[in-house]
Amino acid sequence: MLARFIHAFFAQSGRKEHDLRLFKEVRHSARLVLMLVACVNILIAQEPAKAADSPPAQVSSKPFNFPDFTAIQKLGATGGPAPLLMKIYFSGSTVRVDLSPKIENLFVTSTGTVYRIETYPDKTSSCVSMRRDQAGSTSPLEMLQGVKVERTPAGTDEVDGHKTKVEDVVVTRADGKVMKSKVWVSDEFQGVPIKIVSEVPPLAKSGPGAKTVKIGALYGDIKFEKVDPALLTPPDNCKPIEKTFKVVEQKVVK
Repeated sequence: MLARFIHAFFAQSGRKEHDLRLFKEVRHSARLVLMLVACVNILIAQEPAKAADSPPAQVSSKPFNFPDFTAIQKLGATGGPAPLLMKIYFSGSTVRVDLSPKIENLFVTSTGTVYRIETYPDKTSSCVSMRRDQAGSTSPLEMLQGVKVERTPAGTDEVDGHKTKVEDVVVTRADGKVMKSKVWVSDEFQGVPIKIVSEVPPLAKSGPGAKTVKIGALYGDIKFEKVDPALLTPPDNCKPIEKTFKVVEQKVVK
């Protein structure tokens, strides 16, 4: 699909090189979900243990309320050889994911906005803001935040040597979209999940027949510490993705 488009053209010719780099990063973001399909076997696991003849599970509507923390996130999906390792920062309901030392995604759940920020070798930076459905990437932690949360106990399990309680979680967002996840929570980490498996609906532009993708995340090196607000604040130079480029469809001349 991306091959059908040509590079954007801009009003200020002096910023062409800068904007072209930004265009490439937005395009990279749109491909991120496809990259996840070729990652790690986090999702392949036994079903959590359930007590025999246990009574029906009681659904809780208590929202997740995590303290500030940082962690290393191992993210992937079934079918791939290697995970993606990322540093994450969590505060309030905002999640920052460092894809690399120079590229970060900022998920601001309160506004439903995703910011993609890149710092270049010459120390300049760029920022694009977009809706969740435009981002092409997501955060399992961010998917646990919404206006309505339903948490159903689903047994117990052990993850990396930690005893956990497992929950099936259904979150309804302000825009009405429903997100489903399974979370593994250990009392050792103040209610912060150490494993999440989430269902990611296909993007609207994926076309008919597109299937839901399951992504899994493991969290390690969890540290409960105050997160600097500057790390969770988008820069002033952010541009809405709709206004960043004027992209025209390339006509194929035979």
